[in-house]
Amino acid sequence: MSIITQRGNLAEIVTAKLNERIESGLYAAGEKIPSSAMLCEEFGVSRTVIREALTSLKFAGRVTARQGAGVFVTEKETRPIAYEIGRTEDIRSAMQILELRLGVELQSVALAAARRTPEALAEIARAYDNLEALQTDDAQIEARADFEFHLAIARATRNPHFPSFLEAVMDSINFDLLLKHRQSARAYSTYLRQVNKEHASILSAITQGDVKAARSAMSQHLEESLTRYGVMLDEPADPET
Repeated sequence: MSIITQRGNLAEIVTAKLNERIESGLYAAGEKIPSSAMLCEEFGVSRTVIREALTSLKFAGRVTARQGAGVFVTEKETRPIAYEIGRTEDIRSAMQILELRLGVELQSVALAAARRTPEALAEIARAYDNLEALQTDDAQIEARADFEFHLAIARATRNPHFPSFLEAVMDSINFDLLLKHRQSARAYSTYLRQVNKEHASILSAITQGDVKAARSAMSQHLEESLTRYGVMLDEPADPET
């Protein structure tokens, strides 16, 4: 019986599940993974699906084939992101990171809407509920919960580079979020209502699989900060983003 219950491309689902096993250490670095026949039986899919999934993993550098021996998990490498991101300590640098995020997260949310699985939707919903239910004056805790919502969306793309990117620029993103959460009580109350509404729109669009609406909701959510930063710098953000 197949263990796959989600909708979507079978090869993508198998690839994601094998990736999860590699990430968790279930398939350790240097270890041989089960044979194609065993994977076919376990997942309840054809050899063609398994072949496509393994090809994707080979292309991503997660596994390597050894002639006559099988497929093995690639030895882990510690490779930093290809460029360094300086410490974000002012409005201008926060604005620059946000412009970069806008491009990445619009694609991220679109892929999440197109590739969502029940498990991914549950993770995004949990992050949303956690943020909405927070009752604390600690801006760091609130900022981290906000970040986790965006990270859950990135994971829903089933492309590991999206969450890796967000985690790589987490400190810079955190600066932006702290600016939002450290406001006067009255201003913050207004902001919190608005951001919860924006997050709800994003979650709704992903849940419905509406790629266009998801892009629009994320765009509105992130561009609000760009506009606010532009006003603070007396440099209105470019409306054509």
